[in-house]
This record gives sequence, C-alpha cells and structure tokens, in this order.
Amino acid sequence: MKKVWFIVLGSLGILGLLGGGCGWSAAGVMRRMLNNNLGDHKLFNWCTSGLVDLDRLLDNKTYYVMLQNNTELRATGGFMGSYAKINVQCSMFNVQCGVKSIDIQDIYVPDGQLPGHVEPPYPVQEAFKIGYWWLRDSNWDPDFASSAATIAWFLKQGNEPEPAGIVAINQTTVAKIIDVLGGVKVLDFDKTVTGQNLYSLAQRYAEEGFFPGSTKKKDFLGSVGGALVRKVKDAGLVELGKLGKLVWDELRKKQILVWIKDAEIRRWGGRLEDGWDKKSDYLYIVESNLGANKANCCMDRDVRQEIENNKVKLTITWKNENEFDATKPPVFWGGQYVNYNRVVIPSSHKIQAVKLQGRELRLATEKDFVMPNSLRQEMSTDMYNVEERGDLQIIGFWANVPAKKTITAELQYLTPDPSPNLGEGDKKREIFFGEGNQYKILIKRQPGIEGFDYKLIYNGKLAASKWIDRDKIIGVK
Repeated sequence: MKKVWFIVLGSLGILGLLGGGCGWSAAGVMRRMLNNNLGDHKLFNWCTSGLVDLDRLLDNKTYYVMLQNNTELRATGGFMGSYAKINVQCSMFNVQCGVKSIDIQDIYVPDGQLPGHVEPPYPVQEAFKIGYWWLRDSNWDPDFASSAATIAWFLKQGNEPEPAGIVAINQTTVAKIIDVLGGVKVLDFDKTVTGQNLYSLAQRYAEEGFFPGSTKKKDFLGSVGGALVRKVKDAGLVELGKLGKLVWDELRKKQILVWIKDAEIRRWGGRLEDGWDKKSDYLYIVESNLGANKANCCMDRDVRQEIENNKVKLTITWKNENEFDATKPPVFWGGQYVNYNRVVIPSSHKIQAVKLQGRELRLATEKDFVMPNSLRQEMSTDMYNVEERGDLQIIGFWANVPAKKTITAELQYLTPDPSPNLGEGDKKREIFFGEGNQYKILIKRQPGIEGFDYKLIYNGKLAASKWIDRDKIIGVK
C-alpha cells in the first residue's frame, strides 16, 4: 500500500493548523487519525479555540497536500511535483474517525485531463513557451489563498474530487520531519532516508531514466510515506512532542500553508495582508524560479532599504553560487537563476524608477499586452509591470542571475509625505507614523527560503540590521 509521506504531511498541516496551539495534542490527534481512531475529540475541539468545526471538516471531505520543492522556488514555496488526495470521514457518534483513503498522484496526471485551453500568466509563457497554463504552475499568486483556489480549480478540471482544503508543505520541512523521527528505513529501495539525503534521493528517482508514464518517483515517495506512517504510529511521547513543536514553528514561518474552502484561515493562510495593520509600511519580495532547474539550492540574497524623509531606495542583491548555468544529471541539478521577481508595497507609494544592474526598466503599458499571453515568445526583460491589489501594489520584473554571478535590482519610490509640518490629523502622515512619531514597517519573508539579510538606513543612519526568517515588524523613531 503506497501511502506517501504526504499522509503524514497532510495530517501535520491540517492538524497543526487546528491543534497547533496545543502542541503535543496536535501530534497525538494526528496519530489517532492515521489509525482511524480519533474517537472523542473534545480536547481537540478545545485546542482549536472555535476556529473551525471538526465535524464539518471530517464529514466525507477530500483534502489535497501539495509537496513543494523549494529548491525550485515558486511564489508560495516551491514547484509542486506531486500531491496526495486524502479522504477523511467520521462515522456516526464519532466511534471511528480519521483518514479513510489516500491516493498519491504525479502533478502531470490531472494536467493531461484538462478539457480546454487556459491562458497562462505572461511570465510563465515567456519562460516555457508552451501556450498553456497547467496545474503544476498554478501556485503563481503570492497570496496563498488565491493560489490555493486556483489549484483547487485545476484539480477539479483534471477530474479530481472537489477539494475541501489544500495544504502546501515545502521539501525542507519534510526533511526536518524525517530528522525528528530519526530517519526512516525504506526497505523496497534498500535505503535509509534522512533529512540530509532526502533531496538527492528524491531528485534521483524523479529525474534519472524518466519517461512518460514512469512510476519510479511515485514508487519511491510511496515507500518513504509508508515508512513515515509506521514511524508516526509508533512514536513515543517525546517524539510526538518534538513533532508538534516542529509543526507549530513551520506554520509560524509559513513553510506550511493551509487553505480551507469554507473557512478563512487568518494566521497560516498566506494572505498578503496577514499581520499588516495598514498603518505601517509594508515590504514583501517574492521570487519565482522559472528556469526548470533547482537553482535555489545555491542562492543568496540581501535587502537594503534607505529612507530619507519620504524618498525610498530599495536595493535587492542576488548571488548565484551554482557552479554551472545548465543542469548536469545525475550530479548537478541547479543552474542559471531564471527569476521573475515581484515586490509588494503599499499602493499609496509612488514608483519613481525600477532598475536592474543600473539599467532603468520601462513601465509596461496596455500595448505590451495586446497579444494574448499564450503567443508571447520572448522575455520582456526591458520592462516592469504593476498590478494593483487592494491597498497593495505588486511590481513584477525579470531578474535573471547567471551561475557564479551577482546582480542587483533597485526600486525608487515615494511614500506619503512624513514631514513634521503636516497637521496631526493628516491621514497621509498617520499611515506610517503612529504614536511617538515612530516609523514602522512589516517585512514579510517568502515561504520556501530560510531568510535574508535586511538593513534599514533611516535618514542616513543604520536603524536596523536583521535576519528575516519570518514576518517581522521593525520600528524606528
């Protein structure tokens, strides 16, 4: 029986969301669900603090767990190569309650059943030139709830049952789970899988000797999943405690994201505006690797923000430590970083210039999109595009980094005038300056990366130097 690691991950994601506040309880509930014996779940309902109704979540529902390979970074964490379909049910009076069936599937199978043409986002077309948008690239929107709804639509169009919820989990999180469990022995392949060798083994069985219809990747992941399930079922209190703590921390870091169709997930749903009070400044940098390689194994980045009165200069530097521009299987899977980059800032900011390596890019106009996206054949590396999103705006442009090279992007923009001469009731001033005339900014960190160095230079002085490994609010007087 091929129960891939997604069984564990799906339960971890959903149950971590619901019971994460109780730590050990979440992990214990997960184990009982895998044994189809949730039984009396009063404690579990108490742990959710009324967030959701458990009976409604488990009433013959199908959940999908998408494994995101974050060595090929995408907006919500990484490239979705595989997924698990998990059916959960509760019998009358909850005598038996838990996982009823699991089916693992390759991401390309529903794509092959898509009934019609779907117009792709223009960067996806410019990178791959295939004229279609598929499930495998559907986690495109940096707002996870929006991406999850798109994923759900593609799954349904590909003849899958309608999703009640979607959990996205990054490969680095899987590696941490395996380490907490002390590694797993995969008898079918005569391998001991650890957090350290997970990536290389998964890549090997996914890529080597691949041909259409090949099941080697599915077979390997299925064997790993079976071993993980047995480990979780036999886990002791100490291991369950560690597992619960890990899930809680990964949820807080957005390495696990959760979308429930009939419930608004405010803390771990990956919404763009999560944590933003709209009175502070805001910065979110989102990368998407469209190079069909695993270049993110070896990418470094740092961010420098210089503010002088209401003038802002944002500098982003990427360093590509990959040895070669092209993959060299079975040894090397990285290469050139083909990065469509997006910077999200408040819509009140007025963009002055966007530069790449000192070259100023032009603002895209309607004329640039007269041609259908599906017919585009060249990368529009000379322009940037702006998308309004409520109180935010998304600035997108190509920022490709060859192997062993470093490149820099620079954005210049104006914030609402913070001059002290403005009246106390001036709404523009109140946007970013609260009590005590303190400037505050929310720095968000993209799922799929560990973090980045951030420096804030305010009126000529170094005001903050932080490692951003999760969303953080920084205040400066």
